[in-house]
Amino acid sequence: MARWAQAVRSRDQIVLFAPTLEDAIPGDHPVRLFDEVLGRLDFSDWQRRYFLLDGQPPIHPRVMASVILYGLSLGVRASRKLEYACGNNIDFIWLTEGRVIDHSTLALFRVKFEVELKGMFRQIGRVAIGMGMANLNQVALDGTVKRANNSRFAVARQNTLEQKIAALDQRVEQLMTEATAADKKDDELFGESSPTQLPKQLKDIQARQKRLAAALKKVRETAAKQEAKGRKSEKGPAVPTTDPDAGMIKNKTGGTAPNYQVVLTTEGESGLIMDYQTLGHDDEPSAVMPAIENLKAAYQSGELAQAEEVQIKELLADSNFNTGPNLEQLKQAGVEPWMAAKSPGLVKPAEDRDAAASAALPVATPSEAADRLESAGNNTSKLPPNTDALPISARTRALDKSAFTYDKQADAYHCPGGRSLPLFKHATDKHPEGPLHYDIYRSTTCGGCALMSKCLSGKNIGPGSKRTIRRDEHEPLREEMAARMAAEAGRAKYKRRSFLAETPFAVFNTTMNIRQLLLRGLNKVNTEIGWICSASNLKKITRLLAAQRLATA
Repeated sequence: MARWAQAVRSRDQIVLFAPTLEDAIPGDHPVRLFDEVLGRLDFSDWQRRYFLLDGQPPIHPRVMASVILYGLSLGVRASRKLEYACGNNIDFIWLTEGRVIDHSTLALFRVKFEVELKGMFRQIGRVAIGMGMANLNQVALDGTVKRANNSRFAVARQNTLEQKIAALDQRVEQLMTEATAADKKDDELFGESSPTQLPKQLKDIQARQKRLAAALKKVRETAAKQEAKGRKSEKGPAVPTTDPDAGMIKNKTGGTAPNYQVVLTTEGESGLIMDYQTLGHDDEPSAVMPAIENLKAAYQSGELAQAEEVQIKELLADSNFNTGPNLEQLKQAGVEPWMAAKSPGLVKPAEDRDAAASAALPVATPSEAADRLESAGNNTSKLPPNTDALPISARTRALDKSAFTYDKQADAYHCPGGRSLPLFKHATDKHPEGPLHYDIYRSTTCGGCALMSKCLSGKNIGPGSKRTIRRDEHEPLREEMAARMAAEAGRAKYKRRSFLAETPFAVFNTTMNIRQLLLRGLNKVNTEIGWICSASNLKKITRLLAAQRLATA
């Protein structure tokens, strides 16, 4: 006969001393450390938002916040699931000390304290710095796309929005006429009475009117920006209609959909998130300098003002953040950037890429260029071989700028064929961040060169055609950074970027199950991201704290 494990306690057994909540949670349970870290935070700003009212006393904001944050750290987001956990999961029961919190109370609390939440997030960062777990000397920046709470099909263009709004205006006018007629009839029967509430149908239509009006305003603003950049299209831009604050941003899996761009700044010691930004557009580079300013405002004050750990010295980021204005402003702020160069968008050779790279004609140095020019002249048969492997721009289908060498002393470029492109003129372009000054370099002649068909773009290539190269005012900063990145120490330093900057997004998608946003509107979505980042940091701090205590035990 099989021997089965016996029940530890019968359900009908009466005990003399019932176990307490404290006894029900093991001493090394993560919820204890989670509660301990939250206990170090100041909730006085939250408390000031509460008013003394008659009736049942409110639950302390620390308890409310702990339920939301602890739930997020375990991947529990929905307020109804949190309500169930408060009444049935022993760790949540211990955390709330037996309080069962209604889901509607949790849902309201989640969106009510935007400013206070930002302060709590920064408090967590300051606690981590004080415990030696965070250091801002080196920070990393990265962004990701999060799906908005808006169907990918609930989008419209300007003409469609105008037609829908006109139809809704007519419907509202019709309903108002019907409501007025009904009120007049009631007055005739029952006499004058207090004004009645608007019909629910009319309220819903007016709410939809408001959303469509916001979408129409955004589509017009987007169209104006595209036109200013010379990217006007016949159909015009499309915008989300359910959540107009979201942007039509490219998915990593392809196509565009209503999304938000989330940009995080992580520190270089443990990878804790020190700043978060939510954008309703795909202009990630615009988040660089706000991130630096946010870090300074949050951590370079009070007791930490002069601490070495809060001095921002290096910024790691991918090539998308590598823009000239960003490099210039980072230099002025005393922050050294480490960013990969922007991909020139090259056409891959037909043969194997590695083999082509090894056989490619190297870009000429100034002295080599002069030697080539002297030996080749206009005799195309004397040019070096393997010119097919030179980089070709995918945009212009012509020889890419990276195949040319800049000679600082002569202030001229040299082409792979050995010819010179001296300074032609100075020019200025309009830019969203201010005027952009640049120089144009032009060859004296390209006639007779074997590379002319590859080097020049356009259909009308003739003996008088000349190649031009553009060099803007920020090019020296790019070259300085490229030289740092090319060194072995620079490559080793940049390798840390992926761990520091991309790990939080991996945690969001897996452990915390954050793949689509729950809230709508930029402010509410930014608040949702604040809860997520705070929970992620608390989860990591408790794990580091547990490891420290285990090592010293």
